[in-house]
Amino acid sequence: MDAIKTFITRPVFTAMLVLAVVVFGLNAYPKIGVDQLPDVDVPLVTVTTVLPGADPESIERDVSDPLEEALNGLAGLESMRSVNVESVSQVILQFSLETQVDVAAQDVRDRVQATLSKLPDDADQPIVEKLDVGAAPILTLALSGPVPPEELTRLADDVLKPALQRQGGVGSVEVVGGREREIRIVVDPARLRTFGVAASEVAQAVRGGSVDVPAGRAEDPRAEVVVKVSGEARSVDELRDLVVATPGGAPVRLRDVADVVDGPAEARSAATDDGRQAVALVVKKQSGANTVQVAERVTAALAGMQQLLPEDAQLRVVRDNSKFIRASIDGVKEDLVLGGLLAVAIVLVFLRSWRSTIVSALALPTSVIGTFAAMHALGYTFNVITMLALTLSIGLLIDDAIVVIENISRHAEDGTPPARAAHAGTKEIALAVLAVTLAILAVFVPVAFMEGIVGRFFSAFGMTVAVAVGISYLVSMTLTPMASAYVLRAHGEPGRISRAIERALAAVERFYRRVLGWALDHVPATLAIAVALLVATVGLGRFLQFTFIPAQDMSEVKVTLELPAGTPLERTARELEALRAQLAAVPGVTHVFTTAGGGVQEEVHKGELTVTVVPIAERSYSQEDLKAWLRGGLRRPADAQVAVQDIAMLAGSGSRPQPVQFNVRGQDWAEVVAAAEKVRAHMGASPLFSDVDSTYRPGKPQVTVRIDRERAASLGIPAATLGASVRAYLAGDDFAEFRQGTDSYDIRLKLPADARGADRLGELTVRSAAGQLVELRNVATLVEEPTLSQIDRQEQLRQVTLLADLPRGASLGAAMQDLAAFAAKELPPTVITDFEGQGKELGKTAGAFVQALLLGVVLVYMILAAQFGSLLDPFTIMLSLPFAVIGALGALLATGQFMSIFALIGMIMLMGLVTKNGILLVEFANQLRERGRSARDALLEAGPIRLRPILMTTVAMIAGMVPVALARGDGAEMRVPMAIAIIGGLVTSTLLTLVVVPVFYQLLDRLKRRRRVELLESPPEVERPTGT
Repeated sequence: MDAIKTFITRPVFTAMLVLAVVVFGLNAYPKIGVDQLPDVDVPLVTVTTVLPGADPESIERDVSDPLEEALNGLAGLESMRSVNVESVSQVILQFSLETQVDVAAQDVRDRVQATLSKLPDDADQPIVEKLDVGAAPILTLALSGPVPPEELTRLADDVLKPALQRQGGVGSVEVVGGREREIRIVVDPARLRTFGVAASEVAQAVRGGSVDVPAGRAEDPRAEVVVKVSGEARSVDELRDLVVATPGGAPVRLRDVADVVDGPAEARSAATDDGRQAVALVVKKQSGANTVQVAERVTAALAGMQQLLPEDAQLRVVRDNSKFIRASIDGVKEDLVLGGLLAVAIVLVFLRSWRSTIVSALALPTSVIGTFAAMHALGYTFNVITMLALTLSIGLLIDDAIVVIENISRHAEDGTPPARAAHAGTKEIALAVLAVTLAILAVFVPVAFMEGIVGRFFSAFGMTVAVAVGISYLVSMTLTPMASAYVLRAHGEPGRISRAIERALAAVERFYRRVLGWALDHVPATLAIAVALLVATVGLGRFLQFTFIPAQDMSEVKVTLELPAGTPLERTARELEALRAQLAAVPGVTHVFTTAGGGVQEEVHKGELTVTVVPIAERSYSQEDLKAWLRGGLRRPADAQVAVQDIAMLAGSGSRPQPVQFNVRGQDWAEVVAAAEKVRAHMGASPLFSDVDSTYRPGKPQVTVRIDRERAASLGIPAATLGASVRAYLAGDDFAEFRQGTDSYDIRLKLPADARGADRLGELTVRSAAGQLVELRNVATLVEEPTLSQIDRQEQLRQVTLLADLPRGASLGAAMQDLAAFAAKELPPTVITDFEGQGKELGKTAGAFVQALLLGVVLVYMILAAQFGSLLDPFTIMLSLPFAVIGALGALLATGQFMSIFALIGMIMLMGLVTKNGILLVEFANQLRERGRSARDALLEAGPIRLRPILMTTVAMIAGMVPVALARGDGAEMRVPMAIAIIGGLVTSTLLTLVVVPVFYQLLDRLKRRRRVELLESPPEVERPTGT
């Protein structure tokens, strides 16, 4: 059965077949979500435990250590680290990618549950969470207005948060900078001593005296009656009247020994919106939800939410992640459309026929739209990766149709009727087109199965390209010949422009024939030139710098501020406001949003400023320019550490935004700290690093209460009682609740501000066994000792992580090489070093790409060997692969681009593209050899004839990449290196392939003929059977 003939003679059947693909694609298009990255399950689980008031060393010893002991050895666990700060332990577990994250999280929960008995009694229940890339923050809203902070917090918690959570696709809403209403009992130590009352007794009296107790039921002859003992205070005044003690029979009320304050909670975080006090609401989407649609839905609902607020309260969007996604996706769409138009224009120039151009151009929309159906079926979204795949495919999708239509046109120009020309032309080229398509698939399919986290993200890339190329092949074998048979017409008298183009192409063909003839006559010289170019390429590689992901201009930067540990929130807020004022004066800055403290750790000495600038098209400077200026131009306090960072694309539990993360750990903590300080000094003096930081920090001043055991025992004061009494004064724990209507508020015990000083701690009292109040200084010594602010651990060893950003012109690869060399030379062998974050992934990714590339090359060889029925012919074609590297490296170096994961994708694509030229040339030369031509004559005829389709497909591919290479919009930084590598590689590989492949083909042919002559002259001897 002749399938091609069937498609030509049954045009309605062929049209409906292709139309079905388009219909399914159009149906799937509106159902595909829009996001920044593919939805990938990252097997990372965190365990967060709060132990109020504990210092980092106690957290490490009492919480993290037992948890790590229990969790070590979990199936699939690759690494485990913990962060220990005041009151908080966070254990971060990373599992192998093959591990199901839900199963891993459940295993962690089971181990944690079994370890609860080993944790301190007053530790909160550990919270086990998995990192969900899909449930990322998409919007940050700011609620501000001239109302008390507790009212702003109530509006955020009780009004806006439920309204936001009702919007489709919203997963959770986090309130930052709020101060809820609370009841503070501010005890006066002097009044306590006067009335002979201890602070712990006040807390116990309030907890036991303000409570409603269900007492059961009473029976009545007519009905049962529920009985409740009502002792709960219904107002703050009733709370003040509670009796807390009766020394000598006289009641002592709460108001006698303390001031009861009804107001906002102590500020442990703060937020401002362009200088106005605000409460922030961070909106996270549900996993798998469409980021852009959810953001648009929430934004549209804000007007209705504003109506729920007081007139003087203002709700506004301060950060919208979907804006960058929309702009980036729109930019890719523009590149895709413009690239397609340029590719079609190139076809028109070469074919000089509107009809032929339209027929070949049909492959573009058909293949792209058809790919939408596969994307929807595979659960993909429109994101940076899949849209990059579609953009990359533009030149590929029209290639098959170009080759087919050019061959058909050549037959038609010889006078063959259109239908016969379509059949003969397609059939003649079908095997070569199939080989080209399979070669491209062989290169990209391994990308879909790369190892590592990058492999998971690029799986969608490889499959999207493979599907699009597969559909384009089907179109070129069905729709293209059918449309050619019915649409193409004999060429009329060519116009002046057409004749000029034909003369130019004919001149190129004649020139190429002369060059090819010279090369075939001078094989050693040609091969020597080729080898010299390859050696030069190896030399170029030494100058190329490597990075993981190119820095993106998102029109947003983050400025972080860190003051010495122990700095109060009030000063942090003042310094943030001073920085905000400077930032607001920078041209192009549209908005500055600040936050201080907050989170589980409540690090009130730290703050962040999110700086939004006008889009890149509306300013004269880049984001890198802005970061460089801010690093040198911001005025800052002498004791402050200020860093300028990009907004991380992928952030999650335990992740850090800095590209450089260098771990130093070991058994000897002093040795680790000394090594870390040495590395930090080196980084600070090197131009490869900026904003150098470290996780090692001296902590807050710590006062240790050392109990005089003999004195305490003589007074009958156990250590536990003394500790509980001091904690009652200082910790500010919520020990009871005050209810008003359906709302409940925490009750906390506090000391007045003038009694909280370290020098006043000795005056605090504790109850002895004899009932007397004893001052703390009579049973203990108060000693100030140094402590740590944060303790990091990895693999159950203490660790310090050095952090840094990269200044303009510095690459991650160079920074990693510098640190590795310094550590090997300067650090003792007992200190363990390695990289985290992007540095760790860069090493893994390079290996994964090399494996994918080698697998692709092997598959290409197998496909070519199967097509040509020879084990040697594929080497002739694959000889062109190294020549693609010459142009790719040269183009990257010439444009100042780094080799990144996206440039590596371009290199992999080149491996498939350059084989196409060799296949077209060698396959036609073989056909001519079968007709009796010599190798030289076949090459001299096949080369010029195949020159036009080779140039047409190559120039069309380059034209499709030009808009990507010249892009300067949102997200363009990721696409540009890929396009530049492809363009450079195509230029050099095409020029060299057209010469080197024929030369090598002729050389192999000579070797084959010589081998055949040797076999004829010396045939192998075969042992003859002996008769019986």
